[in-house]
Order: sequence, then structure tokens, then C-alpha cells
Amino acid sequence: MRPEDRPYVELGTTFSRGPIGVPVTNAQIEILKMLFSPDEAHVAASLDYVPEPEEVIARRAGVAPDVAADLLARMASRTLIRGVRVFRLLLFIPGLFEMAYINPNPSVDMEKLGDLLERYFHEGWGRTLHGHGIPIARALAPLGPPKEKVLPHEDAVKLVEQASFAALVDCSCRQAVRKCDCPIDICIGLGQGMLGGPIEGTPVSDARYAVGPPQARIVSIDEAVRTLQRAEEAGLVHTTMNIKEDPWFICNCCSHACILLRGASELDIPHSIAPSSFWSVVEKNDCNGCGACEPACPMRAIKLDDESMPEIDYERCLGCGVCVHTCPTEAIRLEKRGEEIYTPYLDYNELVTALGRTQAVHTH
Repeated sequence: MRPEDRPYVELGTTFSRGPIGVPVTNAQIEILKMLFSPDEAHVAASLDYVPEPEEVIARRAGVAPDVAADLLARMASRTLIRGVRVFRLLLFIPGLFEMAYINPNPSVDMEKLGDLLERYFHEGWGRTLHGHGIPIARALAPLGPPKEKVLPHEDAVKLVEQASFAALVDCSCRQAVRKCDCPIDICIGLGQGMLGGPIEGTPVSDARYAVGPPQARIVSIDEAVRTLQRAEEAGLVHTTMNIKEDPWFICNCCSHACILLRGASELDIPHSIAPSSFWSVVEKNDCNGCGACEPACPMRAIKLDDESMPEIDYERCLGCGVCVHTCPTEAIRLEKRGEEIYTPYLDYNELVTALGRTQAVHTH
């Protein structure tokens, strides 16, 4: 290891020990170099995933309290960490990945960053992210029928209504990949969690270190609903955190750019994202065999049989409703999964605790 790489290897190792493990690879080190200075990386490597006072972090990092305070303020002002005079590390995703695009640093070559993130996905990040058996995100049902059977935690409109505010942001995945024709101004941040998770208090932000206001626009409930409708018209999947209370976002995802859906579409890990409590059912008497549903399915859950009739793979079906919108004869509908309903975790802390237990097993 080159001496100049040491603080970034330290920080990468800290990320790898987190509740959502991420591997230390050459691409990850290069990504961290673009976002953190060496001194920042050294102090960030001493952060935990729970908030701690700056003097505790300074002692662990072996630096003077005033030096730690300044470095922590620098990173929090660029939303690289979360801080309200107690500080914690962001998850790599959802967290650091998105904030690099929501609050971009003008000194960072964003195209190079996107290329490195893509390389990192293939170096092992994708399989580590999706291979531990606990999905960090889940699909939401579409806005239309069967609306009366949608529970509050899977109702995208209710999630927006319950948040302290909703903000429209450009899709980080499509900005990174840069090879996607789907709408980009389509993802919705919910409340303070969109900055990297729940933490009470006013976020630390020092104007001397800030790189500019976040690239996010507060929107009304009506505009958020119109955004969700636009997403469905574009064949995108509504996804959110795999929790019932205070999710951070509603992303509108495609299978060729989205880090979440690519776990299934590209890495062939069907349970990389949790399904909604619905699944697709085909009324074959109404089907004209056009086959439009097969390529539209983001999970590759639909195959045509010898008579051009669609067959649903229920191990892969998300219950996202994309095929329902695609079908010209309304031969596909959503039904409740019955005994197969997937129950999300209660909140962020419960999800992270479960992920932490799984990560500990995989690490040891």
C-alpha cells in the first residue's frame, strides 16, 4: 500500500465494517480520494454509524479536538457525513453515493466519479450490497388499482404526505451511468432523512466549506404525485427504504441504471430488492399475445410460452405494476400475495440492526 493511500484504505475499511458492507477495492479508494482530503478521510475513518460528540471522535482519531471539529464541519458542510454537533458516518448507499450528486463538489470530475462507481459496482460492490439476504429497499405498488388494498407504508402518496417535506432531485444512478434515456428529474427525497438518515437537530453547515446548496427543490404533494405519475408513464418502478416509518426517499428506478434493481436485472440476485405485497396475475383469455409485457418487466420475471402467453416468475415479481401499465388489453392485474406478503422493518434502526447482524456473520 502506498503511504498516500493509507487514510483512504482506513476509511474504506470503516465502510466495509458497516451495516451495509462495501468491499475495499482500488475503485473505492479512488472514489474516496475524489470526495475526501487525506486528513478528512483519516478522521472520517474514526466515525461510527451512530452519532458521537466531536471530542470522542478526535480522541479515537488521535488528533486535537479543534482540528477534529474543523474537519468534521468541513465534511458535514459538504454532506459527506451527518452532523448536528454529534457526527456519524453516512452509509455508502443510500447515503454517500446519493449526496455526491445531490450536493456536488465543483472540484470533483463527476464523469470520472460515475465511471469509478460503475467500475466499483463490478469489482464487488454490487454483489456485496445485494448478496447478504436483507434488501435495503423495497418496491411500492403503483398509484392506481387495487388502491383500496394498499397499506399506508406501501402507499407512495401517503409516504409523501407524512414526510416533513418532499424534494425533487435528479436521479443519482442515471447521472452516474450516463447511458439512460429515462427521465432524470424524477426521484423524491423525504424529510431530513434525504440528507443521509435520521438525526435530530440542525445540520452543521459552515459557509466557508459548503460547496453550494443541495440540488433539490421542495415540491408540494400535488407535484410529488404528478412526478410519481410521470414515473409510471415512463415504465419506472417506485422504490423506497425497506422500512415502515420515515423512509428517506421514493426513487423511480429502471433496470439498466438503478443500483437497486441491477442486483436482479444484471447480477441475477432476485431478492436484491423486496417486493410490494402484490404480484402480477395474467388473465389469459384477455391476452392477445402481443408480448409487450416481457421486455417491459424490470426484473425479467415474465417469459412468453410457446403460445406467446406470459408466464410470471413469482420468485422475481416485484408487484411494481409496470407490466399492468404496458398491457394494451388489460389482461394483467395486481393481486395481494396472500401468505407471501413481505413485511418491511419498522424503522431505520431496526433495519440497520438486522443488517449489522448479517454483516457480522459474513465478516467473521
